[in-house]
Amino acid sequence: MIWLKAGLMIGAVLSSPMVFYHLWGFVAAGLYAHERKYVYTFLPVSVILFAAGVCLAFFFVLYYVLNFLLQFNAGMNVDIQPRLSYYMSFVLLLPLGFGIAFQLPLLMLFLERIGLFTVQAYVSSWRVAILVICMVAMILTPADLTSMIALAVPLVFLYFLGIAMCKYLPRGPGLGSAALDPR
Repeated sequence: MIWLKAGLMIGAVLSSPMVFYHLWGFVAAGLYAHERKYVYTFLPVSVILFAAGVCLAFFFVLYYVLNFLLQFNAGMNVDIQPRLSYYMSFVLLLPLGFGIAFQLPLLMLFLERIGLFTVQAYVSSWRVAILVICMVAMILTPADLTSMIALAVPLVFLYFLGIAMCKYLPRGPGLGSAALDPR
């Protein structure tokens, strides 16, 4: 099963550019030019944020998390040999959680542009947002303090980046304003 899981993951990663290319070809046919402009603008930002979250988790946090878990078991005099399938699931899910969490500024911008939140609401509730970010970091990471802080600190920074994006990115037709009908 491990070989099958690894093969499926490698196949998904290697085929993802062509899958996304064909998916985009299908979706782009139904979009207006001004709607495509937003995809061309925000898709690279989304990919960069996702890759930054995955890289942070994979190259920095994963080492400390695994070290903590193994030292915790050794401190309890438990000689545990983790199964490879559990290890692979953990190593794949932790970076995925970090990558999804790093989409916070784009989510904030989207919610602001469709009118659910305002910039003033984001600014006035920053303390609550930091509390929620810390709770999400506690849930997404294992029980060690290092990984929680390693997720919470960048997310707090990304929260304020999201406020800046909402405030300073210009509004254009289509996203958050009346739709444009190019007849």
